[in-house]
Amino acid sequence: MALPPPDPVFVLRGTSAAVHALRFSCGSQEPDVPILFSGSENGFIHVWNLKTHRVDTALDGHGRKSVYCVETMGGKDRILSQGRDQRICLWDLAEGRTAVTDSVFTENVGFCRCSLLKLAEGRWLMAMAAKALEEVQVLELPSKTSVCTLKPEVGAKLGMPMCLKLWQ
Repeated sequence: MALPPPDPVFVLRGTSAAVHALRFSCGSQEPDVPILFSGSENGFIHVWNLKTHRVDTALDGHGRKSVYCVETMGGKDRILSQGRDQRICLWDLAEGRTAVTDSVFTENVGFCRCSLLKLAEGRWLMAMAAKALEEVQVLELPSKTSVCTLKPEVGAKLGMPMCLKLWQ
């Protein structure tokens, strides 16, 4: 007979909408304060302090449209979020900032999450579904320079990307 699941250690309360994305950030140069980023259906990103079990900050950058991807970019101060507003937002949370610092319009109405690959300190590759349904666009961040667009062979009917992953 299987054992019942354990009770939760704690429950995080504070968002008023369904959560669609989670990302942990547990290592930093400061005293280790584990952080959890949650992207919600109402367009907010909540920054949870896992020592106090409370929201430190609520970020609003997707015009009340659902956030379905949150990624950290080398620590807890720089994050990327992707929402149903067809925008990928870049955030720099250092010194208490709560505004979007830059964004990329995706021109894609699908639900495929973008993928990040760190190239060097402060430089990233980002793959995302492109405007043409069957294409994938790769950009260099932070410059937003197009590196390439991956297109299927002529005549291939592959459909839209559903999952992307960059790796090295």
